Amino acid sequence: MWSNYYLNIKWKWGGDTHEQCDCLGLVKLILKEQLGLTFNEDSPIDMDDNYNAMHRAVKYGTTVESVKDLKEFDLVFFKIKGSVRHIGLMVNKFGYFIHQIENKPSRVSSLNTDYWQNRFYCGIRLNGR
Repeated sequence: MWSNYYLNIKWKWGGDTHEQCDCLGLVKLILKEQLGLTFNEDSPIDMDDNYNAMHRAVKYGTTVESVKDLKEFDLVFFKIKGSVRHIGLMVNKFGYFIHQIENKPSRVSSLNTDYWQNRFYCGIRLNGR
């Protein structure tokens, strides 16, 4: 089950610990600790690699194209400035996801806002979820 334990982690590019992480590192940290999932791929070295992370994630699950069909532990990908540049993890079926924004602490946001709805690209439901 998702926990507030992952809130307010400091941002660091390429980080993947409770002390500091980036958006992909945060998702990988939670999936490892909460579901025992590990991935062979390293954190991206630039923002555009979140697009590649999304395509790699498809190996572990199926695409969820509608926001209303998302549930806890689904990966969510967002297009920012024309390409997939952000990843988060759903914390419940009511549209809330945890993520890490550059230079900000990790936080929970709502997909029910115009900002995130307009940037939502797709979700990935991991196998067995």
